[in-house]
Amino acid sequence: MRWTAFSLFLFYLLYHFRSLDDSRVSGWQDVFAVIHPLKTALALVAALILAFAVSRSSFVERKPALFLFVLSFMGAACFWSEPELIADASRYFTQAKHLEIYGISHFFLEWGAGISTWTDLPAVPFLYGMVFSIFGESRTAIQLLNAVLFSSAVVLTYLTGRELWNREIGLYGGMFLLGIPYLYTQVPLMLVDVPSMAFLMLAVYTFILALRKGGVMIAAAGVSLFFAFFTKYSMWLMLTVIAVIYIAELCTNRRNAPDRYALRGMIVFFTACFLIFVAIAFMHDEMMQQIHLLLTYQKPGLLRWGESFFAIFLFQVHPAVTLLAAASVYFAIRQKDPAYIITAWLVMLVIVLQIRRIRYLILAFPMLCLMAAYGAVQLRKVLNPRFMVFSTAACSFVIALTAFLPFQQSTSAQNIRDAASYLDSLDLQTVEVMTPMPGTYIMNPSASVPVLDLFLRTRLHYRYTESAYPLPEDLETSALRFTWTYKNPPYYAAQGKNEKRAVAVITDSAGSNLPEEIRNQLKNYAQSRTFSLRDTAYQHQTLVTVYH
Repeated sequence: MRWTAFSLFLFYLLYHFRSLDDSRVSGWQDVFAVIHPLKTALALVAALILAFAVSRSSFVERKPALFLFVLSFMGAACFWSEPELIADASRYFTQAKHLEIYGISHFFLEWGAGISTWTDLPAVPFLYGMVFSIFGESRTAIQLLNAVLFSSAVVLTYLTGRELWNREIGLYGGMFLLGIPYLYTQVPLMLVDVPSMAFLMLAVYTFILALRKGGVMIAAAGVSLFFAFFTKYSMWLMLTVIAVIYIAELCTNRRNAPDRYALRGMIVFFTACFLIFVAIAFMHDEMMQQIHLLLTYQKPGLLRWGESFFAIFLFQVHPAVTLLAAASVYFAIRQKDPAYIITAWLVMLVIVLQIRRIRYLILAFPMLCLMAAYGAVQLRKVLNPRFMVFSTAACSFVIALTAFLPFQQSTSAQNIRDAASYLDSLDLQTVEVMTPMPGTYIMNPSASVPVLDLFLRTRLHYRYTESAYPLPEDLETSALRFTWTYKNPPYYAAQGKNEKRAVAVITDSAGSNLPEEIRNQLKNYAQSRTFSLRDTAYQHQTLVTVYH
């Protein structure tokens, strides 16, 4: 009862001080400027009652991995109606579509040449492309994959906690990962962050098993490390946890065949490094250019685009997770637990290096949750840790579902989804897209074309030349700089004659005067519908007008 009252009071406190949340996506001050808090508060009461009932279920104890997978998958599926909020999705879709259309060999041969890669690595776009090749070009297929990967990350968090300590800490760690409202908003998006989190946890878990059990897990750990390495560049920093695991395991087992542990670890490192070096040999020039861009543009940009730790760890992460993780440091030091450093390492890196961008912290969230689980277990004499864990997950899910999701559906990003649905309802063979000169000049509207294609079942035609728009003056510091390097993929150039078609005009301001060239092309078309949702949370607006 006390924890229920505290949870409701905590929501009130966060709502009252929402102006302190400077998060770039789904900040509380933006969300609750649109969403009424009473709806969320009433849902919280029901969720806390349900959490109490579920926490007492015996099924959780009998099948914890299955329970966590099903629960997290069902939770993630509730957010599939979310629009694509982040413009980066256009890059990953374009890369995946190249693989779908031209095949695997073309994908790797043209990576960084015919396929524009910005600062991306190929592992996750390759996975998305394979999904398109097997199941067809469908956002639902991508969301299914991401939901499975998210659920796998939750289960792997449980398995890692169980291997390092016991089933209870593992279960609580997995549940606490569901106590991060922000994560739910990222699972449906065609980005690399959630898949990367899953592959990092896979590398961590398989490496621990490789050291302790050997056998086939040695090969599994080597391959997992190789795949994780090529998910994103920020992963490289996070993979230092593998070295920490190696040292911690050697120290812990120095009296129990340390030579065997050392040999197993060296074989894993050799396998992973061999595969990595072979891949780098084929991608060396492109990777050097990307690393230069990361150092000269992305690294300084973090200072401009950063978010406060206060916003990240109290608003976007449930405060109970943060507070318990902080308390766990004391308990671990008092008990002199060497396994604890494995979970604390990534969180320590985030704090020491001042990584203040929540998208880059997703990789560290499972370890943060294991720290919180470690702290929760130590407080069983004071609190009911089981109910506390389940109620934290329930509250976070409700906040994400009743506040974050409706807010995101009220942004201009929803216009792309709605326009695609409308266009698919028409009897068309082709949709031609036009992107006139933007008024605000914040983002190149051409980058929205692949996002429209992601939602659209009808074939899309688009003509774009790099000289169409002068580059903005603040290009070197723009957060959306990559959109101005857009290259029109060849598959958008083909068009048939005498096809039933409609025209979609993507702009950043509805009702603006169109250039004469576009007006001439539209003289035989009638405006049929305009999708003009606007928001005040984001600088750039994406509006779509359909001519039929």
